[in-house]
Amino acid sequence: MSPHFITTACLDWNDQGTPVAAAFDDVYFSNDDGLAESRYVFLGQNDLPNRWRNHDRPLFVVAETGFGTGLNVLATWQAFLDYRRQHPQGNAQRLHLISVEKYPLNHTDLSQALAQWPELSTLSARLLAEYPLPISGCHRLQLDENVSLDLWLGDVTQVLPSMEAGLSGKVDAWYLDGFAPSKNPEMWTPALFAQLARLARNGATLATFTAATLVRQGLTAAGFEMKRIKGFRHKREMLAGVLLRHHRQPYATPWFWRRPGRIGHTVIVGAGIAGACLAHALTRRGMRVTLLEQHGAPAQGASGNRQAAIYPLLNGEHDNLSQFYLQAFLHARRTLCAFTEQHKVAHDWCGVVQLAYDETSSAKITKLLAHHFPDTLLASLSAEQVNARTGIAANLAGLEYPLGGWICPFELITALLAQAKKTGLLHTRYQTQVESLQAKDEQWLLTTSTGEVLADNVFLANSHGVLDLVQTQGLALSAARGQVNYQASAPSLASLKTVVCYHGYLTPAWQGLHCIGASYGRDQVHLEYSATDEQENHHKLVSTLPALNDLPLSSGSGRVGVRATSRDHFPMAGAAPNKAAQLQQFDKLQRRQAQAVPLAEDHAGLYVLSGLGSRGVCSAPLLAELLAAQLCDEPYPVSRPILDSLAPNRHWARKLLRGQPLR
Repeated sequence: MSPHFITTACLDWNDQGTPVAAAFDDVYFSNDDGLAESRYVFLGQNDLPNRWRNHDRPLFVVAETGFGTGLNVLATWQAFLDYRRQHPQGNAQRLHLISVEKYPLNHTDLSQALAQWPELSTLSARLLAEYPLPISGCHRLQLDENVSLDLWLGDVTQVLPSMEAGLSGKVDAWYLDGFAPSKNPEMWTPALFAQLARLARNGATLATFTAATLVRQGLTAAGFEMKRIKGFRHKREMLAGVLLRHHRQPYATPWFWRRPGRIGHTVIVGAGIAGACLAHALTRRGMRVTLLEQHGAPAQGASGNRQAAIYPLLNGEHDNLSQFYLQAFLHARRTLCAFTEQHKVAHDWCGVVQLAYDETSSAKITKLLAHHFPDTLLASLSAEQVNARTGIAANLAGLEYPLGGWICPFELITALLAQAKKTGLLHTRYQTQVESLQAKDEQWLLTTSTGEVLADNVFLANSHGVLDLVQTQGLALSAARGQVNYQASAPSLASLKTVVCYHGYLTPAWQGLHCIGASYGRDQVHLEYSATDEQENHHKLVSTLPALNDLPLSSGSGRVGVRATSRDHFPMAGAAPNKAAQLQQFDKLQRRQAQAVPLAEDHAGLYVLSGLGSRGVCSAPLLAELLAAQLCDEPYPVSRPILDSLAPNRHWARKLLRGQPLR
């Protein structure tokens, strides 16, 4: 079993048609009226929707400890829709739901369970359409324009400690749901109660169906002021409480803390896939954004290729890199599929086939297949199956990512920016080169080729261009030139049905042309088209797939772009670190870990999104959500270990932690 893969629930159905968890011998909701129970216990005792009208910020966060059938999520979503209709000017404008589930229902069982609630059918259909594969980690689902759900799949006792609480907590209301303490004692523990308090904002409320003494005492010890109240219908008692004031522990990893943004005007530098996804994510949250781009149009850099392959970077290890790219891929696949249904963007979810073209690639594929991922995510292919699946005579074994495919980055970026502009919150300025940044009165003054711009927050999403600015020139990034051939189709390629990857890649034809790529020139930034690179791209293809030797050279037809890459293959997403200050701050950090360490100095209000390499379309949608969440002090869509792996200062911070010299 893959460590990424989650075991789905085994259900029985009782005489009332209520689903029963076989592992816990307990019902998922009341036999009397599960929806009424959810409304009474969780909404009612958290005083929802009354609290939404006078909430202290636009976002309200509800978290629960057991997703189950999703009934609590749907009931809360429905109540929020009613609240928004009745109180359009109410303070809470967006609802963020968080739910954790160790044994998620499979799609069929979930559909059957939710069919009992016809009044929720429209919302249920949307949830079922977004419902993710049983893969561990966080799945961010955009349920509607103003309601999102982070569905974390995994053991709650492991998931909650991995969530980032920030300096003041994230959760406004807790639904402490799950099978009864007598049936599931492993969940109802002091450690879990402490995590509820750690993740909660001061003033957060909590409700649970149980009135067990151990639960009441445990929550009280964690900092909640608890009381027993009348339970649902025949049930005598339940518990409700509030976190009046919580003593926050010192930040666990102060060298990787994440500073929230400042309210006001945000500037994004760079109109590639990173900048476009950021603009879309921020304007959706009501942020006012100006986008600056040095070229005369968007997507003129490495994001401007005709076709980009989309598939995860898996390495056969359950490490942070593999987890991040799998989560990013699933997020991109889900969000881009929904986006392309509404906007004209050339794409094809045709599948991506990876070939075992030499001993190294064969060993990697064997290692991946040993984890037994679900076939919907990764499938083994014999040489005959590869030929049938791709439509060409590859004659090599391999594997397929059935959810993968290709998309046109230029059209995607154009559509993302157009959608952001519809909000009235995005202003674009092209042919504008940022020359310098200067901190000024808790804002940033940008000196550009077309004049000065003042911003509260600045996002540098301009690839290797971040290295040209004084504040970020010390980041461990490098430039990598890449050239793609645009190849006219030929008889041997006419039937190509999927993207094919080897030590290059080949796409199906779009508008009569295939993409063959890509070269990799480390520390090269020149944009002149190279006949040598064209020949090398062509040679890699036909030497791997001799059946394609009838392909002529593309004869100068192609494109050059320069990517930004990092040594550890992770992108950089976070506040721009003040490197000089941090090297002094964390000198001899290895000896000081047990002591109180100050929060890492950064350039307040300045953020970096770079180092996406050749996987920008795969990673940018999730990274944009992450940075938008950081700016707005919202829950993060990835775990703390992955957050730390994306920190822009990670290269030198980790060396200081290990007591290694910096080079």
